[in-house]
Amino acid sequence: MPAFRLNDPLVQNVLAGLIIGLGPGIYLAITALGAGGGPANATQMVNLANSVLYAVWFVVGWFSGSFVTVFGPKATFFIGSLGYPIFVGSLWYFTNTGHQWFPIAAGALLGLCANLLWTAGAYVSFSYSTEGNRGSFISVQWGLLSLFASLGSIVAFGLNFNASILRVPTAVYIVFILVMVSALFLALFLIVEPSKVRRRDGTPLAHYPHHGIWQELKNQRRLLQDWRLLVMFIPMIASEVAVIVLSSLNSLYFNIRTRSLNSLMFNIFQVIGAVFIAFMLDNSRISSRRARGFISVAVVATISIAGWIGLTVWLYHNPMDLLDPPLFDWTDVPFGGFFVLNLIFGMNMVIYQVTVQWIISSFTNDPDTLARLAGLVKGVLAGGVAAAFGTEAAGLPQKHVVAYTFTVQALGLVLMAAVTWKCVTPTNYLKEENVIPPKGMQNEEKQVEEAERDSGFPTTNCP
Repeated sequence: MPAFRLNDPLVQNVLAGLIIGLGPGIYLAITALGAGGGPANATQMVNLANSVLYAVWFVVGWFSGSFVTVFGPKATFFIGSLGYPIFVGSLWYFTNTGHQWFPIAAGALLGLCANLLWTAGAYVSFSYSTEGNRGSFISVQWGLLSLFASLGSIVAFGLNFNASILRVPTAVYIVFILVMVSALFLALFLIVEPSKVRRRDGTPLAHYPHHGIWQELKNQRRLLQDWRLLVMFIPMIASEVAVIVLSSLNSLYFNIRTRSLNSLMFNIFQVIGAVFIAFMLDNSRISSRRARGFISVAVVATISIAGWIGLTVWLYHNPMDLLDPPLFDWTDVPFGGFFVLNLIFGMNMVIYQVTVQWIISSFTNDPDTLARLAGLVKGVLAGGVAAAFGTEAAGLPQKHVVAYTFTVQALGLVLMAAVTWKCVTPTNYLKEENVIPPKGMQNEEKQVEEAERDSGFPTTNCP
C-alpha cells in the first residue's frame, strides 16, 4: 500500500492530535497562565467558569461515546471544535469589561463541545491502534496537544517578557482564537469514516454493525456493571487535577512574565512526558503487556508522589495572603523551587492520565465499546477537574487543596496497580467477533501468552 494514505490509522491519529492541539492545546496555554490570562483577581472567575465547564463535561461524558458511534468521528470533531474559540473570546470579553456572564455561559457550551472532541480523539487513539502501539497512539495526541500549548505559551511569553500590566495583551487572545478556528477545517475535510481506515497490511479495523440510539444507551448502561471501570473511577477523577493546582498557584504567586515562563515550561515537559510514557507502555523489550503496564504505574507513582511532597514543602515555606498575593518574579528566591515542581507536574499531567487510558483501553479492542469507554473516561476525568476547580473557587487554603489532590492521585495509583495486575491480559485479539486482527496475529498471540507465563505475572483472565 502507498507510504502515505489519508485512511492510514497513524495519519488519522496525527490529524486527531492536530485538532486537539489547535483547540484544547491553545486552551491549555491560556489555563496554564493562570486567571485565564487576566489579572490575578480574575482567578476566582476563571475557576468558577471552569467548574461549570467541567460539570457539564462530566454529564455529557455518559452519552458522548454513543454520539461517536452513531454520527462518526468527523461530525464529532467538528462540533467539538466549536466551543474553544468562543470560550477564549469570553475570557477576552471579561478582561475588558469585568462581566462574568459570558465566560460562565461559554464554559457551559465548551463543556458540551470539549467532551465530544476529546471522546472522538480517544476513540481514534484507542480503536485505530494495535495492542502493541496503543500507548504511542494515545501519547501522540498528548504530545501534539502539549506542543501547541507550548507554541501558544511562547507567544504569550514573548509578548509579556517586559509587561508592566498583570494581564495578557489583546493580540494574544485574537491570535489564539484564529488558531482555534482552523481546527474546524481539519475536522471537516481530512477526518475519514472508521470503516474506510486500513492498516498497513491492508486489513480494516473491524466490522461496524449499525446500532440505534436506544441500543447505544443500553450498551452505555452496561459499562456501569463492569467492576473494573468502577474501580478505575478514582484514577480517572485524579488524572488531571494537578494542572488546576499549578495554574492557580501560578496566578496567585507570580507576575505575568513569570507566569508565562512557568506556562511554557509546564507545556514543554508535557511533550517530554508523552514521549517518555509512550516508550514505557509500548517497550518491545518487555514482551508482557501486563508487565509494561505495572512498571509504568510504578514509575508514574514515583514521579507523582515526589512532586506532591515537594509542593507541600514549598507551600509550607511560602505562605500567602489571598488579599495580598506576592506576585514573585523569576529573580526572586521562591521561584527556583516552584520552577522545578512545575516541570515535575508538567510530566505528571500527561503520564498519569495516559497510563489510566492505556489500562482502560486494554480491556477490549471492539471499536464501539472503546467509543463508550472513551466518553466515560473523559467524562469522569472532567468530574475530577470540576471538583478541583470547585475547591479553588471556594477559596480554600492552598495547602488544603493540595492535600485533597495528593490523596486522590495517591489512591488512584494504588487502584491502577491493582487493576493492571489483575485485569490486563496478554491480548484480546481473536476473542471479539467484530474486531479484525492484524495479519499474523494468531501466531503472535501464542508467543505473547508464552511470554506472559514466563514473566511470572498471573495469566488468568479478569472477569
